[in-house]
Amino acid sequence: MRELHPAVKLTQQLIQIDSQNPATGEKEIIRFIGDWLAEGGVPYRLQEVEKDRSNLIVEIKGGNKRPPIIFIAHTDTVPIGEGWQENPLGGEIRGGKIYGRGSADMKGGLAGALYAARMVHNERGLPGDLIVVASVDEEGPGMIGIKALLDAGIVGKDSLVISPEPTSLEIVRAHRGLVWYEIVTGGVSVHAGHAERGVDANHALAEVLSEIKTAVAALPFYHPLLKQPLVSIGQMRGGEKTNVVPNTARAEIDFRIVPPLTATLANRMIKSCAERAVKRVPGSTVIVSNLGLERAPIIIDENAQIIRHLTQSCRKVLGKDPAHAGYVAYTDAATVSLFTGNQNAICFGPGNLEQGHTLDEWAPVDEIEKCAEIFLALCKGE
Repeated sequence: MRELHPAVKLTQQLIQIDSQNPATGEKEIIRFIGDWLAEGGVPYRLQEVEKDRSNLIVEIKGGNKRPPIIFIAHTDTVPIGEGWQENPLGGEIRGGKIYGRGSADMKGGLAGALYAARMVHNERGLPGDLIVVASVDEEGPGMIGIKALLDAGIVGKDSLVISPEPTSLEIVRAHRGLVWYEIVTGGVSVHAGHAERGVDANHALAEVLSEIKTAVAALPFYHPLLKQPLVSIGQMRGGEKTNVVPNTARAEIDFRIVPPLTATLANRMIKSCAERAVKRVPGSTVIVSNLGLERAPIIIDENAQIIRHLTQSCRKVLGKDPAHAGYVAYTDAATVSLFTGNQNAICFGPGNLEQGHTLDEWAPVDEIEKCAEIFLALCKGE
């Protein structure tokens, strides 16, 4: 049995550290990464985001032949959940797959970026600066890790940015937009035996959600990389007891948008649907509020500088050009473009997004190896 590639071994170690957001946070994994870098003589610094939460930043100086390359790799994972057959914190390898929470999203990509930094930190003649960020809170609604980087000016409009999310080693240059909403309906509570005297807030909420679902399904928009807009109902709650007409009900929805939709148009559409629907339940009310960031769709040109450089490195390691794709999720790379106008922010990494956030999450070992070597070639300008 051949020795594990250093990036695969590091992936195992990262998986074995519980970094669920919000259950445990990222403090332990950031500490481990700092120790791992120090063992290799790689300097780093911490950027405090909030108490006990810090981004870790590696900065390696290079020449002026190209703008800085910045890897932004989040350290947090979604909650583990119940029902795993594999050990979610085991990092076990079997059948060419490495298992565990974060294996795909995105500790394999994080390991590849850290490996590249450790391999080149003493090299002279890098074509440009290299920055690797192990960030916090990408899986949270506020994405405070990337916002802290942007506020500090660490990531700018002209940086070449890669978020090593699970893309099956395809270049993701398009992101669906994302807007979250809280919808609260109001009614009048009475005994169910006199339901005609009350106003059923659950009924009103059902009408609103049905109206939204129908309206989104009827949208004629389609993008070749991003497909169609989608809406899902993430949470619902209403009523206190079966025999009491509820006076309030609440839901949270997730709206994924594609061009030509914008966040402003999405807001207008959702509110219009809600106001129209509650009229079918006389006496009911509705309040629609945005949750978290309002994130527009992001499309990066296929000939962007970062794509040209990364394609060259893929040819060296893989012997072929990578495919281009779109992403249904919203990442740190998209957030960089959203707030700075950066047109060189993409995703590229090992594993498949379909495995992220699932039970028995896994990533292909060979993709982690290849990704690490592609990142190394990219840093060297090969």
